[in-house]
Amino acid sequence: MIEPTKRQRELLNFIKRFKKEKGYAPSMREIAEMFHITVGAVRDHLDALARKNLLRKEPNLSRSLHVLIPDERIPIYTAARGGNPRVVVDTEPKEYFDPHSTLGIRAGDKGIEVIGDSMVGAGIPEGSIVFFRPTAEVRDGHIVVARIEDGITVKTYTHEGRRVVLRPENPRYQPIVVNPSTDSFEILGRVVCTVTRLAKR
Repeated sequence: MIEPTKRQRELLNFIKRFKKEKGYAPSMREIAEMFHITVGAVRDHLDALARKNLLRKEPNLSRSLHVLIPDERIPIYTAARGGNPRVVVDTEPKEYFDPHSTLGIRAGDKGIEVIGDSMVGAGIPEGSIVFFRPTAEVRDGHIVVARIEDGITVKTYTHEGRRVVLRPENPRYQPIVVNPSTDSFEILGRVVCTVTRLAKR
């Protein structure tokens, strides 16, 4: 997770206190006067906090600052294999995402970065962030995030008798067939939204 600087934490705490006492957010000029800095410096700090998904601000609206508390932010983990399952090493989120910035996601959802190209046919290239809902009902044809043994994968879910088939959306890859009664297998959630990011080379 990208942590705020000491000054940025001070700004966040001031904004929260101000809103609690006044019922609305402070203006940039009020923040500048509080910390004895320029309005331009305040703007730079607020932009940095927005990039870190610690603050939401509506463009062209005054007093529209909203501090994102942890329960409101969507954790992003690394990484899910778009091909064969990959072990997820990081148990802590690498970053957070503002659920208000993208349609289709909400507090309680989770995100994971995709490695591999087995889901390109579904519009999920390598490097994408898929957001999944742990409590969502899963049906045939839904794209899911699944745990197989100690690895995580993103695939299209189908059910055939007692077996679950996780199908790739790329003809170069074979389906993954699991028996939920005997295999170490768990559906972590249904994918509700994808944010496309090109993988770094």
